[in-house]
Amino acid sequence: MHEGQGSPAKDAAAEWFVRLRDDAVSDGDRAAFAAWRDADPAHAEAYREMERLWGGLDRIGDRIGRRAAGRRGADRALRARTGPKAPGRRRALRRMAAAASVAAAVGVGAYALTPTGLLADHRTGAGEQRRVTLEDGSTAHLNTATALSADFTAGSRRIALHGGEAYFEVAKDAARPFVVEAAGGRIEALGTAFSVRHREGAVEVIVTESKVAVSGPGRAAAVVAAGQGVRITDAGVGRVAPADARRALAWRRGRLVFDNRPLGEVLAELERYRPGRIVIIDGGLASLPVTGAFAVADSDVTLETIERTLPLRLYRLSDLLVLVDADPAR
Repeated sequence: MHEGQGSPAKDAAAEWFVRLRDDAVSDGDRAAFAAWRDADPAHAEAYREMERLWGGLDRIGDRIGRRAAGRRGADRALRARTGPKAPGRRRALRRMAAAASVAAAVGVGAYALTPTGLLADHRTGAGEQRRVTLEDGSTAHLNTATALSADFTAGSRRIALHGGEAYFEVAKDAARPFVVEAAGGRIEALGTAFSVRHREGAVEVIVTESKVAVSGPGRAAAVVAAGQGVRITDAGVGRVAPADARRALAWRRGRLVFDNRPLGEVLAELERYRPGRIVIIDGGLASLPVTGAFAVADSDVTLETIERTLPLRLYRLSDLLVLVDADPAR
């Protein structure tokens, strides 16, 4: 599954790693870090992973960071941000660029070489979308970083959505049920159009026409009608509720639409449409509200728009890494 390359724990670990190496780090910062680390074993493991990755880059990190900074002009931006008396933070940011760039490159490459990527019948890369006509005449619209396989027999039509997101328009065939399987969930079409998305350890289903029957681990099927949605988790099928299909499926019109959504969520969504990572250095920025409609095809323009309208600054340190930090001038 390629549902964003990072996780909240890893993003926070990266932020703490840089903060603790800033010359201005305080005892309060260290205490807050210890509280975060001890609150969840996943936090401690994410931080250990960051330390392991960093340790292996002692010799090559500065070289990669300088090369990326030279291409993007990041050295000048970092000097303006940190001032001449904060060399520790500049070195940390350069080495973070190297570490995160390598991690992102490994993550992107791993997706391409996994059995999912190799064996899927149809797939898309980051930022790619594709319309696929299945052998029964049904249509699958694949969103970014999606992989699926189809198994059609005389008595059934089965789709395995390995990762990503797809919108299905199902051809009528009463003799052969049309079923999508995703991460333990089972969605059976009842003559319909609907979307299925892997998202943060769950599967989200939104119906735009007719109905689907949705089942999950250990739970009876729930019927979801047009205009409704539901989440499937390891605990089973959640509550069926109204869904804003126009906003959620705006990607089919080449748009991403946000209505007062936190910046952290917006950047995580935007990250799906581009290779590499977008990392928030100042955690306080994650809750800033964002409203707007942005083009899927040009994530760089979207980032520039966000930078102009919010009190933050972007550092493009490589083709695979964008850092987001607070702008003290605003």
